[in-house]
Amino acid sequence: MKKSTFFLFLLTMCLATVCTYAQDTSEDLVNKPSPGLLRQKKFTVAVQPLQIFNWGIRHDFEFRLDKGPGWLQFGTTFYYAPLFENDDYPRYYDGYDYGYNGYGILRESFSGLKGGGLDVNYKRFVNPARTVYFATGLAYARFNVKYVGLSWKDFIEDGLQYHTFETGYHTQAINRWGINAYFGHQPGFRRSFIFDMFWGLGWRYSFSDANKPSMNRNIFSYGYTGIVFLTGVRIGFGIK
Repeated sequence: MKKSTFFLFLLTMCLATVCTYAQDTSEDLVNKPSPGLLRQKKFTVAVQPLQIFNWGIRHDFEFRLDKGPGWLQFGTTFYYAPLFENDDYPRYYDGYDYGYNGYGILRESFSGLKGGGLDVNYKRFVNPARTVYFATGLAYARFNVKYVGLSWKDFIEDGLQYHTFETGYHTQAINRWGINAYFGHQPGFRRSFIFDMFWGLGWRYSFSDANKPSMNRNIFSYGYTGIVFLTGVRIGFGIK
């Protein structure tokens, strides 16, 4: 990705953040509670069910900053796909993806996955009813992706060292950092139930072992670097 594209995205995100901080309602200016405050709880707990398509389970915890429109959100994600057994069919060789019946929908095939991630976002409601918000923050994720590939193996026989090319399971460790910027709509409910929809953009930078498959084919890949689209729903409840 070109540096100019990244800096343009970063500038847009910063300007949007400044605008949300600078926006005040007339209720705030006269120290009266906004209509939305009367329907908001102090804490929320939610899940993002669409993460299941990414082999993940995402849980969010939020708390309101005093009585203002700002919230702080912590999101933890756990990734897991059980080992997919495949009879010594080579998948990766010299960086080329042969493909096979693994977990390969929308991204490179892989044989198993373990990982976790943490997002920390500042969320601010931008209308008096406190139903529309802007959020921005940082993200980090770690993936241990198992795959089937060909590699050199050394063994000793009759005192001599031999080399052979064998198929086996390998693990690519991926560290991925990111920036989030998105808008959302969280309708006010009289009860504690929360249904939240959001859309936006993010930027991801991944680094891993250069001698192994990078898993960066497209925006759905775990090792992707570049701008990504953010969308999803949150279902949960408020506390207090």
